[in-house]
Amino acid sequence: MGKLGGEMKALAKHCGGSHKTVHDRIHIVQRFDHHLRALNVHIQRVAQIKVRHIESYIHERLAQGIGKRTLQNEMASLRAVLQQAGRKQVAEHEWLTNKSLGLSGASRSGTRQAITPEHYHHVLETARMKDPGLAAALELARLMGLRSQEAV
Repeated sequence: MGKLGGEMKALAKHCGGSHKTVHDRIHIVQRFDHHLRALNVHIQRVAQIKVRHIESYIHERLAQGIGKRTLQNEMASLRAVLQQAGRKQVAEHEWLTNKSLGLSGASRSGTRQAITPEHYHHVLETARMKDPGLAAALELARLMGLRSQEAV
């Protein structure tokens, strides 16, 4: 990782959010940095990132078959990092809206649903028999509304 990747990683950490959000944001900016390197774009500072670089990244990801909702999340992460760096003008550029990038129209509903109480109790009983620590983490996650990674 070069200067750009290091700077973007530091900015991604300062944007805030849960540990998982920060972790995911770091991976997104690293992927963006690798994209620029693969194109042989010699940028060393976030201040040098142009709208066309981000457009190019999103179009490549679309060509790879990545879902629109995933790319909307990636754009949100890139926008957060750009705004953290003081590049609000680039982050809010009209060419970088979800609609302009062809990312609009993705559904936000239906992919994540809570498990039924019966299924939860069955899994909890199985976990209690195999590993009491896992059972405690499951109960903690359920009671506090945590992701599984956050309960550990």
